[in-house]
Amino acid sequence: MTFPGGQYIEMHSPLHSLDPRTKLFLLFLFAIFIISAGNYWNNSIGLIILVIATVFSRVGFKKIFKLLWMFRLFVVITFLIHQLFTPDASEYHWWIFNISWTGFSNGILYSVRIILLMWAAWLFGWVTSPVALGDSLENLFKFLKYLKIPPRDVSMVVILAMRFIPTIIDDATKIHWAQKARGGAIDGSILKKVRRIVPMVIPLFVVAFRRADKLAIALQIRGYDPYAKRTRLDSLKFAMNDYLLSFGASLLMVFYIMYIIK
Repeated sequence: MTFPGGQYIEMHSPLHSLDPRTKLFLLFLFAIFIISAGNYWNNSIGLIILVIATVFSRVGFKKIFKLLWMFRLFVVITFLIHQLFTPDASEYHWWIFNISWTGFSNGILYSVRIILLMWAAWLFGWVTSPVALGDSLENLFKFLKYLKIPPRDVSMVVILAMRFIPTIIDDATKIHWAQKARGGAIDGSILKKVRRIVPMVIPLFVVAFRRADKLAIALQIRGYDPYAKRTRLDSLKFAMNDYLLSFGASLLMVFYIMYIIK
């Protein structure tokens, strides 16, 4: 099974047509909005925003539910950490564990927050091509030249990282099935699963380093020069929708910050 999270889905939609810098800016504002205050109003408004954005992206909710189900264990662990380790005056205490309504409320709140942030990140990857993202990052990180850091290298690293995330996860799936065929199934309790994952991590790192070495050789053979002047096939240009969305989101964020300060 190939991991679909973050892979660009080429289609025509209002979100796909936005400038990648606009989408990156909106993602940044959304993350600030979700993290800034720990209450259910933020999560409810964030959920409404993501539902509307998913409808306009035309990628469908099936992919969202599929990815959230894949990360269900991570969400459950987040909930249990807050449920069992949040102190409260009306708590039930046993050994190092605390069970209270405050812990239950915090567990729900932070679990939903993680789900919303992952949802937003996946949606951003689905509607933004890696090349467009790399060009936008290179444009945004121009100030790094004054720190002797080439912005083109930073954008190239981001593009390669996005490209290899699903490949590495696919390699991990193949290694898992290979070990399972040899009788090394990852079953049993959580401690046994963690203990048996270690032998799978070592060959995964070996495969990843081999891929990185082959990629470096391929770039050298093709004459890649990070210091050469390059032109873009598609130049980045803000449209009216980009200006309106950026201005509207910034204005709403200013009002929200003023409300928090009061």
